[in-house]
Amino acid sequence: MEKVKEFILKFLNKESECWNRLHSNELDAFNQEVREFRSMAIEGVEKGLGISERTDFGIFTRTEKEIADNPITYKPRHLYKLSAYKNEIYGDIWVAYVSSTTTDSDPKAYTIFEAFMISEIEDELRIIGTMIKYKNRSTMKVEGWKASVYNPSDLDIKKLGEFIETERYLEPGNRDGFSLDEYLKDK
Repeated sequence: MEKVKEFILKFLNKESECWNRLHSNELDAFNQEVREFRSMAIEGVEKGLGISERTDFGIFTRTEKEIADNPITYKPRHLYKLSAYKNEIYGDIWVAYVSSTTTDSDPKAYTIFEAFMISEIEDELRIIGTMIKYKNRSTMKVEGWKASVYNPSDLDIKKLGEFIETERYLEPGNRDGFSLDEYLKDK
């Protein structure tokens, strides 16, 4: 699990570097970070990661004064827990439960927002799928998980496989009435 934890922390760090570069007016550096970040996921899944290369910064362009006076610094998302499964198709898979993107260092200020599924593909750890909290729009209550439309068709988030173990790292906030329960489950 340590190797997987190192991978997901590197992935989350690379994501925050992308967001920070977006606000720096350095287009080439931003696009390079994005390419490195997206290479950590399998083809297709990278499209759903929320960050893509750009030809210009458009509305994100900031003056040097704005950058100096009001720097925007994203920190890596919080990793709450990591669970291991034995999957029929992918073999060993891990699910990393994380916060939303963050500018705050207090993990309790956030709830579990998304989960990244990880497996070894051609001897490299890669993101093979994502799932996000599902919120009922009429009640605004979190009711479970929803798979990304970019996940491979053979990856069923309701059948991840035989549960092996969970490691817990940080306790999330629970203002959504879901995150703490999800954190405490052995799944």
